[in-house]
Amino acid sequence: MASKIKTPKPNGAIALAENSDKATQEIVKQSKRKRKQPYKRTDKLVDEFLVRLACGESMIDICADPKMPARQTIMKWSNDDPELEKLMDEAYKWKGRYLGEAILSVAEGGTMSTGDIRRDELKVKALMWLAGKYNRKLFGDTMQHEVTDTRPVINLPQQFTIWSNSVVDGQLTDQSDQPD
Repeated sequence: MASKIKTPKPNGAIALAENSDKATQEIVKQSKRKRKQPYKRTDKLVDEFLVRLACGESMIDICADPKMPARQTIMKWSNDDPELEKLMDEAYKWKGRYLGEAILSVAEGGTMSTGDIRRDELKVKALMWLAGKYNRKLFGDTMQHEVTDTRPVINLPQQFTIWSNSVVDGQLTDQSDQPD
């Protein structure tokens, strides 16, 4: 009678590591330029990219389009041209405004709502976080910094000022030494 050898199942950490490696390889594969994707920069191509980005489309989806340049091409263009980097920042600010409207649509049960309350709640939280990152001025968390002076202020009545010391030009002086 032959005994069967059981092979141990991988634990969660191993399975997660295997899945993340596959996911990373898939992302790298998708981000590479396809043979027919454009790589020469034209004003029309850059304008279309910026408009699609500002209208809420993700960079992954834009770059997956065979008529648009790959992500690596966009990164190279923006590294070489600071003006394009500024235009992309502006597009992301507009995308933040779009996401703000999307949040309202989901919250009101509009066209972007899934109908599932828990899923919509998660979607709203994710959109709020993204909107805050894309347009900090409009949607970001604000932190108010308040600086207070921690030195005590003692207001003594006039009759007790003869015993107090004062600072004149950074030097501690005894008021009894000063002329009246």
